[in-house]
Amino acid sequence: MFENFGFEICTLLKDAENERNILRHPYVGSEHLLLAILKKNNKLSSFLKNYDLTYNRFRKELIDVVGTASKESSVILYTPLLKRVLENALDDAKELNNGTVTEEHLVLSLLEEGEGIAIRLLLSMDIDLDEIYNKLKRSNMISLEQDLEILKIGIDLNKEVDLLNKVVGRNQEIDFMIETLLRKKKNNPILIGPAGVGKTAIVEELARRINEGSVPEELKSKRIITLEMGSLVSGTKYRGEFEERLTKIINELKENQNIIVFIDEIHTMVNAGGAEGAINASDILKPYLARGVLKCIGATTTNEYYQYIAKDKALERRFEVIQIKEPNEEETVHILKTVRAEYENHHQIFISDENIKSIVKNANLYLFNKFNPDKSLELLDSVCARVKTKNNRAPMSKEEKMNELKAKKEEYVKKGDYQEAIKLKTLEKQLLEELEMNLNTTNQIEENDILEVLEQKSLVPILFNKKKLMTKLTKVLTENIFGQKKALDKIIYALKYKKSKNKPLSCLLVGPTGVGKTESVKLIQKVICPETEMIRLDMSEYNQEISINKLLGAPSGYVGYDDSYIFRQLMDHPHAVILVDEIEKAHPRVLNLFLQILDEGKITNSKGETIHFDYSYIFMTSNIKTGAKVGFSNIKLDEIENVLSKELVGRMDEIIEYENINEDAVNQFIDKHLLDSENKDSILKECEYQKFGLRNVSLLVKKYNKMLQEN
Repeated sequence: MFENFGFEICTLLKDAENERNILRHPYVGSEHLLLAILKKNNKLSSFLKNYDLTYNRFRKELIDVVGTASKESSVILYTPLLKRVLENALDDAKELNNGTVTEEHLVLSLLEEGEGIAIRLLLSMDIDLDEIYNKLKRSNMISLEQDLEILKIGIDLNKEVDLLNKVVGRNQEIDFMIETLLRKKKNNPILIGPAGVGKTAIVEELARRINEGSVPEELKSKRIITLEMGSLVSGTKYRGEFEERLTKIINELKENQNIIVFIDEIHTMVNAGGAEGAINASDILKPYLARGVLKCIGATTTNEYYQYIAKDKALERRFEVIQIKEPNEEETVHILKTVRAEYENHHQIFISDENIKSIVKNANLYLFNKFNPDKSLELLDSVCARVKTKNNRAPMSKEEKMNELKAKKEEYVKKGDYQEAIKLKTLEKQLLEELEMNLNTTNQIEENDILEVLEQKSLVPILFNKKKLMTKLTKVLTENIFGQKKALDKIIYALKYKKSKNKPLSCLLVGPTGVGKTESVKLIQKVICPETEMIRLDMSEYNQEISINKLLGAPSGYVGYDDSYIFRQLMDHPHAVILVDEIEKAHPRVLNLFLQILDEGKITNSKGETIHFDYSYIFMTSNIKTGAKVGFSNIKLDEIENVLSKELVGRMDEIIEYENINEDAVNQFIDKHLLDSENKDSILKECEYQKFGLRNVSLLVKKYNKMLQEN
């Protein structure tokens, strides 16, 4: 009999014989075969464990009902029922699997017989045999023909999908996808939406529902095979090999109507295999997609759909578009609550409702360029890993301290200093209680843990002492900027109180040249944003209409479309200081760009991506002359509005005037930077600070310092 089976099944039958020998039964029956199957640690045994059917439980039930014999039989006999089970499994395998019998064939054959000790025991254990049989059939744990080309390069989603990870809140989209698949024509759904909203997860949920049987009858026998274009093209070195492989797969799909192809990143299909003299994958698939010969599910982002697929009208007509929108905050909270138990079990960390709400809220605040639920799930996972790492370090340090106390205590005992030894014994006892408390207490997530991870991911400082930062900035500005106390006080006030939640702080610094406007911004950047370089925009370089391309990128179709642009770095480093120098020299179109930035706190680049300025600081400088007093300010607003529009001036958080440099400020500057005070009078005579400000003073100081060092 064994010659008809492979090595694995022969080993399994030997294991069944061993089970019979251990129990001293006179025969090898279906119950011993089932014991051998349950004893293995594989997918089938894990599947049966979901129904509380384990080796230990079934063996106990077998001993309780049948019992064991006192004498071992030396003759190995197979019951007629077991022989029929093996023969039927072999027949099924010849039809479905080229004659290769698997354990799943044996279980299905056993269930189809519907009699014998194994079946009676399973019924007495209240095992749902019908559900096991239907799931084994529907999920096709029995593999299809092993020589199918699509199975060599694709992945069977029905096997890979985790039955426990269910998708939440996408019933409408899944129902729409099922309706599309049930159509006679144009039965190919394509899921489009931003990256991270759960397009692939929705297809996995469909596979899960097929396994569970909670789909219409026409879909219950379907299998979803994931096909990657990279795997399809891989290895096709010569012209015609790719087309031959794809045609072979299409023919297999025509013969196996229970297969649904899922192509993730389906836009890659448009150019796949399209070498010189060859046609691409989409051209080969178009006729079959139109006739409904094969069913295909696609997934891609919205931008890539319109960039690649929508341009090909013939290909676009083959698919039914299903828009997958980003879930709102409430829906994302619900999703995280649903999967909470899985993360708690994996990390052994308690996750409260408050933790979930905080994670979703802060992910929306700081992670701009990602989408829910992916970014919130990623943040939850990262926070749990951070807490787990942090809490694993703490007990170790206490253990080390306790070992150190023990060593010191033993030294005191050896010296005869029992009083000190008793003190250490008390400390050791307290430390031991703390250590046990840490081990017995479930790890919990604190708000600071969430903010620490967010700070690392977003590169936006969240956990910092604002009061200390402002004190440090005040000191730095006062020590380096002379004669501008009022202006510096206004800057500090604006930084403290005028920063809006969803907008950048914007200040217009006006005054004559050389008074310290640009230097102030440089110092602010070094204190507030030391981790990122200052973005300096000299508006004399932006005096033409097309200068806007330097900031947002060139439009599609123009040279430099894929080149980098100035504001691109804000997508990676949103916490930055932007210096817009000499704003009055900019082209009006560039100035209008800042209208939107100051009003909305965000702008769209040439590729349709959103750039956020929520955590940036914009300082604009200008040499607009000041004059008669207007209200509490010395600035003539009429003169500013003649150069800058009323709309732009109205959006400024603060307009700060720098005064003309006086002799006291010049003296302070010279005293701080000049190495030899004997040259002070010479510098005062030469510098013309009334005309050039401190800029000329600085040059002269450097000149005399250099002369001194050379001598």
